[in-house]
Amino acid sequence: MAVVLDALAPYLIQTIKDMAEDELRVLLGVSSAIEKLGKRMGKMEAYLADAERRRIDEPVVQGWVNELKGAMYEATDVLDLCQLDSEERQRSAGGCCPRVEKKAPGCLQPLLFCLRDPSFARSMGKRIKALDARLDDISKEMSTFGFLKLNSYKVKTLTSEATPHSRVTTSLIDESAVVGDAIQVDTRALVQVLQADEPATILVVSIVGAGGMGKTTLAKMIFNDRDIEMTFRSKIWLSVTERYEEDKLLSSAIAQAGGAKDGNGDKQILTKTLADVLSSTGKFLLVMDDIWSELPWTDVLQSPFMEAARNQPQSRVVITTRNESLVKYMGATYHPHHVKPLGDEDAWTLLKKQLRPQAIGSVSDIDHLKHIGMRIIRKCDGLPLSIKAVGGLLKTKKENKNDWMGVLDAPAWSIDKTHHDLNSALLLSYEDLSPPLKQCFLYSSLFPKSKNIHMKNIVSMWMSEGLLHVSRDDRVRWKETEEIGLDYYRDLIARNLIESDVTEFLDGSVARMHDVVRSFAQHMAKEEALVIQRGQLSPQLASSKFRRLSIESVESESSSVALPDWSNISGKQELLRTLIIHGRIKFEPRDSSLSIFPSLRALYVSHAEMDRFVDSLPKLKHIRFLRLIGTDISRLPDDIDNMKFLEYIRLEGCSNFHGHLPRSILKLEHLRHLSLIDTNFTIPKGVGGLENLRTLQEFSVQVDGEWCSLQELGTLSHLRDLALLGLEAVPDASLAAEAKLHNKEQLRNLWVTVGKKIVVAKPADVEWEAADCQRVEEVFDQLCPPCHLEGLCVYSYIGRRPPRWMCMYGAVDLDSLASLELINLPFCTQLPNGLRRLPNLDTIIIRIAPAIKYVSPEFQQQTDNTFAVSFPRLQWLCLDRFSNWDKWDWEDVEAMEEAMSMPDLKTLLINNCKLYYLPPGLASSKRRALKRLRLRGLGNVSSVNNFPSVVELELLNCPKLKKINGFFLVQKITIVHCPNLEVIEGVRVLDILVLEDATMETLPGYLRSVNPRYFYLRCNKKLCEYLVPGTNEWDKICHITTHYIKII
Repeated sequence: MAVVLDALAPYLIQTIKDMAEDELRVLLGVSSAIEKLGKRMGKMEAYLADAERRRIDEPVVQGWVNELKGAMYEATDVLDLCQLDSEERQRSAGGCCPRVEKKAPGCLQPLLFCLRDPSFARSMGKRIKALDARLDDISKEMSTFGFLKLNSYKVKTLTSEATPHSRVTTSLIDESAVVGDAIQVDTRALVQVLQADEPATILVVSIVGAGGMGKTTLAKMIFNDRDIEMTFRSKIWLSVTERYEEDKLLSSAIAQAGGAKDGNGDKQILTKTLADVLSSTGKFLLVMDDIWSELPWTDVLQSPFMEAARNQPQSRVVITTRNESLVKYMGATYHPHHVKPLGDEDAWTLLKKQLRPQAIGSVSDIDHLKHIGMRIIRKCDGLPLSIKAVGGLLKTKKENKNDWMGVLDAPAWSIDKTHHDLNSALLLSYEDLSPPLKQCFLYSSLFPKSKNIHMKNIVSMWMSEGLLHVSRDDRVRWKETEEIGLDYYRDLIARNLIESDVTEFLDGSVARMHDVVRSFAQHMAKEEALVIQRGQLSPQLASSKFRRLSIESVESESSSVALPDWSNISGKQELLRTLIIHGRIKFEPRDSSLSIFPSLRALYVSHAEMDRFVDSLPKLKHIRFLRLIGTDISRLPDDIDNMKFLEYIRLEGCSNFHGHLPRSILKLEHLRHLSLIDTNFTIPKGVGGLENLRTLQEFSVQVDGEWCSLQELGTLSHLRDLALLGLEAVPDASLAAEAKLHNKEQLRNLWVTVGKKIVVAKPADVEWEAADCQRVEEVFDQLCPPCHLEGLCVYSYIGRRPPRWMCMYGAVDLDSLASLELINLPFCTQLPNGLRRLPNLDTIIIRIAPAIKYVSPEFQQQTDNTFAVSFPRLQWLCLDRFSNWDKWDWEDVEAMEEAMSMPDLKTLLINNCKLYYLPPGLASSKRRALKRLRLRGLGNVSSVNNFPSVVELELLNCPKLKKINGFFLVQKITIVHCPNLEVIEGVRVLDILVLEDATMETLPGYLRSVNPRYFYLRCNKKLCEYLVPGTNEWDKICHITTHYIKII
C-alpha cells in the first residue's frame, strides 16, 4: 500500500501519454509541460525497480523514494483536477464535442477538454512546471545512487487455479496445513492431559511457539478431536486479538455455550450470564487462541469460568501464545507445550501439498527436484508459514532445476535478521510479485486481524487507488478492470499470501491474512501506511507523511477501551488517499468536515458516526470508493454529483438512512457499484442513465403511474451482480420484460425476491390472493436470465409453478449456471424440470417447499429417449423442509438401461419430509461418487439400503426407521433419536458410531452386530448407570474397543 514505486510510475506515464494523445494539445503551454513531465518520468522508469529493492536496507534510498512518490502523487492529483475541469466544461457546452473513449475503467480517464480556458491553463501550467522542476532535482539526485537498469516486470498471474486455504481463527481445520506424525502425537498427548482425572477445578494448558509455527493448527486438532468431542459438553473457541473488546469476548463465549446474549454490552450482566450458562451445560473446554497478555483471562474470563467450574469440575482451558512468560500469570499447571519446527520430511510433504495436493502419498514427477527442495526448506527453519509461502512462489515457476535453483540462490535469503518483521521466505515471495500485485498485497494489510478481506470490496478499493494494471491486451479484449482485480486476488491466494476462508464462505469470496504476513506487509509499507489497533494511541499520528490510515476501535458504547480522538487523526493527515475506520471515534461538536483530506480516494467507515460529515462529502473531489457499514448516516448529500469520480457506493445496515436518494446521483457518470443493503430508500427515476453500473444490489421495485423501476434496468448492459426486491409490486409482466435481463451478457450473479427483504429460511407469513400468485408467475417468466449467468438465487417465490424458463431445457441458455438456490416456495407444487442437462450446475439448494408432494421422473431423468447424462456435474443437493413430500419417482438405471443421473453427486441432504423410501435411482449400486448422506426428519422411512460409496451417514429423527443395509464403505454413522432401528448390516469398515437418544431406556440390540473402533453414546443418566461390566447392557457394547459415554 505503500504504492510500489515501479508500479506507480508506469500508471502515471500512461495517464500522461493518454492526455498528450487527446485534446490537451489545445491548451497551449499545458500540453508541452505535460509532455516534458512524461519524458522525464520515462527516463527514470527503468531504474525504479532497483530503487524499490534497495530501499529496504538503505535509509538514504528510502528518503529519495519517498520524495519521488510524493511528486508522483501530486501529479495524479493535478491531472484529476484537469479532468474535472474538462468534463465540467464539456457538460456546460452541451456535449458539442465528441467524447473520448475511456481507455482504463477505474483509473484516471483521458481528458476531455473541449473549450479553451487560458486562466485554467496558466494555473495548471504553473503547477505542472513546478512538478517538473521538482522531478528534475530528484532525477539529478538519482545519479548519485548508481541504480541498476533492470528490466520491467511484466504482470503475470498463476496459470493454475487458486487453491483456497483457511486461517484466523475459527475452530475448523485447514487440512492443507496438517502433515506428518508429530502433530498427531502432540494432539494425542495434549488430549490425554485434558481428559486426565486431575483434582484441579479447572486446568490451564498452554501451547507456545513463534508466529507461523503451527500453534493454531495444533489447537484446532485438539478442539476437533473425537475424544474431546465426547468429553466436553461445551466447547468455546475465542480468537483473542491483541486489542480485544471485553463485551465481544463474553458475548461470543455465551453464544458458543448455547446461551442468549443479554445485557446490551454491560460487562457485569454478561459475566453473570456466561457463568450461569456454563454452570448448566456440563464440562466445558475453552480455547483462547493467539493470546498476547494475561488480561483477557484475569480481567474478563477468569471470573465466570472459575465460578462455573465449581459446578462443572474438570473443565479445561487451552491457550496458544508467543509469549511464554504470561503462562504463569494464567495459572497454567501443566508445563508449556512448545511447538517444534517441522522435520525435513514433513516440511517436504507440506511443500508438495502447496504444489500438487493430489500427489501426496505417491511418487510424483516433482520428487526429482527433492534435493533442491530440501535445501530450500532448510532455509525456512521448519516454519510452516514460510514453507507455504515458498510453495506459493514455486507454483509460479517451471518444475525444472534452473528455476528452483533460482529460488534457492535468491538474495532475499540473506536479509538482515535485525528486521524482525522481515521473514526471508516472505520477502522472497514478495520480490517475485509483479509491481501491481505487490501494491495490492501491501494494501490488503490495512485490514486488522479481526476483520475479513472481502474479495469484491478489496478489488474496488484497489481500483480506487489506481493499483490495477490495465494492459494493452486487456484494453483490446475489453477485459473489465474488476476481472483483473479478481485475478490478482486469486493469485495472492494461490501464493499463500492471503488465505481464503472456505470454512465459512465456500465460494472463496472472503480471505484473511496471517499475523506474520500482515506484520511483514505493514513493515514494507510503513513509510506510507499506518494501522492503529484497538485501544492503541499511536504517536506516529503526529507525522504527516501517511497516505493510508486504518484505525480499529471498539463498537460497543459500554466499552472502557479508550477511543481514538478525531483531532489526532484530522490534524496532520491531509495527504491521505485511503481512510479506514472500524469502530467508534471520539468527536468534538465542531468536527463536521472531511475537507481536511483533499486527496482522499477511498473512505471505509464501519460502526462509527458519519451523519455529521454528510454535507462535507462532496468536498472530496478525488474520491472513488465510499463504503459505510452500521453507521448513523441518514441521507446522502444533495450535491453528491460533485463527487465526480465516485465509482463505488455501498451502504449496509445503516438503519437511520431513509427517504429518497438524491436526484443528483444520476450525474455520477463513473459510478460502477451501487449497493444499499438493509437500508430504507427509494430510487429516483432515471437510474437507467448510469450506464457504467456493474453492481446494483437490493434494487426495489417501485411503481409510479405508468413508470416501473424495472424499466430502468433495460439500458444497464454492463451489470455483473444484480439483486431485485419486491417483485410482487410489478403490475404487469410486460414491464418485467423491459428489464431485458436476457440481453445482459455480463451478468454473473442474480438474486430475485418477493418482498422487501431477502429472507433466507422463513416460511411465508403473508396471505396472497390467487391473482397475486399468477401475476408473479408471469413476471418471473419475463425475467429470463442471460447465457453467462453463474449464480441464481430466488427467494419467497409465490408462484404455483416454477418460471417457464426453468421448466424447459433450451428455452433459455443457462449452460454457465453453477449454483441454484430456491428458498421459500410456499405454493409451488413442482420442481423445475428443465435443469437436468445443464453442464456446469454443481449445487442445488431448495428450502421450504410445503406444497410439493410428488417429484416426477422429469426432474432428474431424460424423457426423450436420449442417453444424455442428467445433472452431469451436480455435487451438492439439498432438499430441505418439503413437509408434505411423500413420493419421489426415480427408477434405477439398471432397469431403465440409461445413463445414471447425478453421477458426480457427493453430498445429499434431505430434511423434514414424508417420503416412505428413497427411490431406486438414487440408491443405485452404480453410484460411486456419493460420500455424505444426511437424512433428517424422515418420519415414514423404514429402511435405508444400498449406498455402497457413502463414507458418512447421518440419521436424525427418523422414528420409523428399522433397518440400515448395504453401506460397505461407511466409516461414520450418526444416529439421533431413531428409537425403532433394529438392524445395521453390511457396514464392513465402520470406524465411528455415534448414538444419541435421551429417551432410550435400553441399548438397541443391533450394537451386538457392529464393531466400530469408537462408540460415542449420549443417553440419560439412568441408562448410563446400567452400563457397567457384567450387566446385559454392557454386554451389548463390550466388544467395542473404545467407548465415550455422556449424559444428556
